[in-house]
Amino acid sequence: MPTVFLSHSSKDKFFARKIAETLTSNGVTVWIDEAEIRVGDSLLDKISTAIDAVDYVAVLLSRNSVRSEWVQKELQIAMTKEIGQKKVIVLPILIEQCPLPLYLADKLYADFTDAENFEAPLSKLLHTLGVAKPTGIPSTFPPKASKQTLPSVPVAEPELEGFVDIKINGVDKSRLYKPDPEKALYHVYFGLSVHPPQEWVQIFEAERQFPRHSMWRYAWIEDTYIVVHCVPVEVKKYHLRDIKEDVSSTNKKYREYLRKVSAAKAREAQKEGKKRDEVDRALEDLDFG
Repeated sequence: MPTVFLSHSSKDKFFARKIAETLTSNGVTVWIDEAEIRVGDSLLDKISTAIDAVDYVAVLLSRNSVRSEWVQKELQIAMTKEIGQKKVIVLPILIEQCPLPLYLADKLYADFTDAENFEAPLSKLLHTLGVAKPTGIPSTFPPKASKQTLPSVPVAEPELEGFVDIKINGVDKSRLYKPDPEKALYHVYFGLSVHPPQEWVQIFEAERQFPRHSMWRYAWIEDTYIVVHCVPVEVKKYHLRDIKEDVSSTNKKYREYLRKVSAAKAREAQKEGKKRDEVDRALEDLDFG
């Protein structure tokens, strides 16, 4: 089965996750930065290695991505590979009307600009990838947490003694983003007091898995934010209460997780201490005469 690097702007994460989940459900291996890049990795090295290893580079084209320096770098690397191997590698995916880069203007692209028509361009994309017609498109695509840390925000202390409950600081209105112009849903960004550890993120995701009421919306961690995909007027009535409950529950469960880790470390330290004592006793009272 083919492997695909998904090049996209961070502002198009919602659609990128949908494409990634759908391709994966049809047997395609998808490389998406939020799932593959770890804190401390060299972004350029990691991306260059990934593009060199995959069969195709699918680029989500939008007003955001055509202005993104990172997307341009990824495309330059991919186009260099395409020219060197003399075969099609770069697959343009148009998700909104925007000026196309000149070096992609003569390429046939998958047109996902019609919000009501997802299956037709998906089938064309899968055909290009050499995959049979999709057996089904997932109705949900819960996002995965981002693993990159914003340098200006502290990281939560991973030790029990130093951990302070993570809190919601407020809504970052400057990040408000509408991924689909045809719908009333936005990405609403709730700022967190610190960058949460990955284990905290995993617990939060588990808390959000099962809807508790009919107005339940997707929510995920992105850097130092909880992002809720919702209509803004719903926030005060439904979603703020929900995420406050989820953050409180996640703090409690994460603290319990830290207690278990601390206890396990203490037991391991005790075992090591006993081993050292045994070694010390074995080496005592030696007769070298």
